[in-house]
Parts: sequence; C-alpha cells; structure tokens
Amino acid sequence: MSFRTKQDGVFMTSHTSTNKSSWLKPPDSYQIGSVLDGHVAAAKKTLHGRQLIRNRVAEKGRTSIYDLTGLVRSFPLDPEDLPMISSQIDFEVFFGGQAEELAIKTMGGDLSHHGAVICNRVTSGMLGVMLALVNSGDKVLSLIPDGRSHPSVQQAVELAGGEFFEASKLSDLDAAFNEGAWRALVITPVTPQKYHLDAADVKKAVFMAKSRGIMVVLDDAHMYSRMTFYQEPPSFDLGDVDVSVWSLDKHVPGPRGAAVVAKREVIDEIYAKVFLFGLEAQTGHYVAGLRGMEALQPGPVQQAGSLARELLVRLKKSYGNVVYQAGPGVAISDQDFGSLVKKKAGSKEIKLVSSELSVAASFVLLQKFGIVTIPVTSGPGAAPAFRLMMHPDGGRLGLDVIEEAVDIAVNDVAMLVDKPEDAKVLMLGNS
Repeated sequence: MSFRTKQDGVFMTSHTSTNKSSWLKPPDSYQIGSVLDGHVAAAKKTLHGRQLIRNRVAEKGRTSIYDLTGLVRSFPLDPEDLPMISSQIDFEVFFGGQAEELAIKTMGGDLSHHGAVICNRVTSGMLGVMLALVNSGDKVLSLIPDGRSHPSVQQAVELAGGEFFEASKLSDLDAAFNEGAWRALVITPVTPQKYHLDAADVKKAVFMAKSRGIMVVLDDAHMYSRMTFYQEPPSFDLGDVDVSVWSLDKHVPGPRGAAVVAKREVIDEIYAKVFLFGLEAQTGHYVAGLRGMEALQPGPVQQAGSLARELLVRLKKSYGNVVYQAGPGVAISDQDFGSLVKKKAGSKEIKLVSSELSVAASFVLLQKFGIVTIPVTSGPGAAPAFRLMMHPDGGRLGLDVIEEAVDIAVNDVAMLVDKPEDAKVLMLGNS
C-alpha cells in the first residue's frame, strides 16, 4: 500500500511515528543532497534567485523576464482604493467583510452556513486551520493523487501536535480508516507537482470520510485552475466539506494570499488562531486579494492550457512519457528529470540527488533565458519537479524558445552531475 509518513528532507523535520503498522513506509522524495542540504540552503537559493532576477532586469529590462510559475502575485489596487486604506479604521469601514463574502460565493459556499478569513498566504491559512482543529496526538491523513502533499499541510499538523500520514490511492482509504481514529482527512485535488485527483474521486473520498465522522479539509490552492482547466466545480460543491483553503495568486490575478472558508461551527476557532498568530491579510493586501477575485477571467487560463497541451506533445517527442500534463502547464517529476540527466551524463559519477538536478535546471533557465520557475523564487517544497506553467508569460516567450530552453537545461545540468561545487555556485551564488 502506498501510505507514507514523513522523513528527513530538505523541507521537513525528522519524525518517527508511534504507529508501528507494517504498511507505513517513508516517502520517496524530499531528498537531502550535498548542496540543498537543509532549510538554510533552501533560503539562500531563493535569495540568490531573486538577486539574479534583479540583475537581469537591471541589465536587459523588465521584458527580459518570463514568468512561467503560474503564480500571478500582482497587487491590483485601484487608485481610488488608496485613500480608503490610509488607516485601519477607513479600511474596516469601506472594505471589511467584502473579500470574505466574495470568497464564500466563489468557492461554492453559502453565506448562511459558512464563514471565511483572508490570510497572507496558503501556508498561513493551513496553519490556522490545523492549530484550530487538531489536538495533540490526533492523526491526520492526507490524500493525494501522486507525489507529495504540500509541506504546509504536514508542518501545520505537526505544529499542532498531531501525527501526519499520506495515502496516494483512493482505494487505500478504507484500510487507513480501519487503522484507528482519524481527526481529519486532507484532500489535495491538485498537488504542488500538479498531479490531479479528479472531482469524482474527490467526492468519493469526502463521502467515505464523512460517513465515518471524519472531518474533511480541502487543500484546494489550485481551485481556479482546476475549475477552468479541468471544468470542475468549486470546493464546496465537491461534497460535505468542512474547510477549504484557496490560493489568491495561483492563476488568479491577485497577491500572494489565501481564502479560508469553513462551516460556521468551526470558523470561529480558525478566526481565533489566525488572529492570535498574525496570519491574516492586512489592509492593502486584503483589498488586493478582493480585487483579484473580482477580476477572475477564465480566458488567460484557458489560453495557457492550450499552449500547455501543445508543449506536452512537443516535449514527449524528445523525452517520452515522463512528461505529463500539469494543468495549464507541463512537468517532469524530479525523479524522472534526474534519470534523464543521469542518462545524458553517461559514465560521470553522480554527486547530486534528483531534486538538486531539477532545481539546478531552473537556474539554467533563468540565467540563459530569463525564465522564472517556482524553485528559483521560493522553496520548491513538495514540488522540486521540473515545471513549466504557461501562465502568465508562456505565450509571450513562445513554444519554440521554451523547447530549446528545456534541451539546454538538460544538457547543462548533465555537465554538473559530478561537480557539486559548480552546482552550488549556480543555485546559491558565491556567498
């Protein structure tokens, strides 16, 4: 069975579960490497990537950067908004409650049965949820279609004192539920690696949990691309969901932020934890999130999806079936990308783990083509996969250039497999 508990990794804390069931086994990702060897290195990588972007813009101009993250992270304030957020009082008078109401409606909730809170990012929203719902010793099961849960889910459960487990097959849920009492089932319809659990299976999982009295939380960060690309319903139309967390920047024209919507009977405790630890969005951040939700348009995501489908066909000709559809993008898992690179490297000694090879490729894309992908500007977390999302700049860059860039990235990284010091400079800089 494909159940997994946590292991030491670049973005995880080591833990040994008290549950000795034989079906538990460590996950097969989050590898510790010689370069990306922990949280400090991950932070240095991110700072270095951001500096490289600044350097390129200074040298070649803003148009030399192509955003293939799928993360808009804009700040869409209207000029007339500014006087109304000049103080906390004015903000509350003019905007208080508007974003919450719109989030509830957009996510398929009901104003009479659901409440909401706007947080400064999905990670903080998930932290507020788990601090509110999970007690010391509680077990939380995470259902994913493949890959890994987002680190924020596991980290939040553990900070609340709970135990975290994963299942990657719908068919494994019955066995898991028979193992004992579960506080909650977390379902991720689209994982950080962009693996997709279709709506029909999500509905089945929700029903299975709720029929046993188990609370259901959706990590529905990618809800809008899921709705637009896969033509699926919003969070609360997927069944008797207790809580859902939605990102306000993933294919959404807003800032980094999150809408947490929950049933009335649990939202107050979530509010309390969010406010207690300063996880809520503030004034301008809140209003920008509101404006982003108001500006939702399916067209850009649909166009990105069309580009992604074409790019998938192209890259499969070169790299085979390891290339997969990542919603409105394409991806290769870090393990498969590592295998491609190792094959290209021939007889060279491999001194870097697969996740490092994938992240290194992202830096090649940035330095040689100005392409920004998620591992460059933030922690790759659960997704050191080689991902190319076509929103927002795939069309501006063009598929010919993207295809060329992928080939060069694979070849360049193959030259680094036995040179960890050179790889370190590439990913972390000289300091």
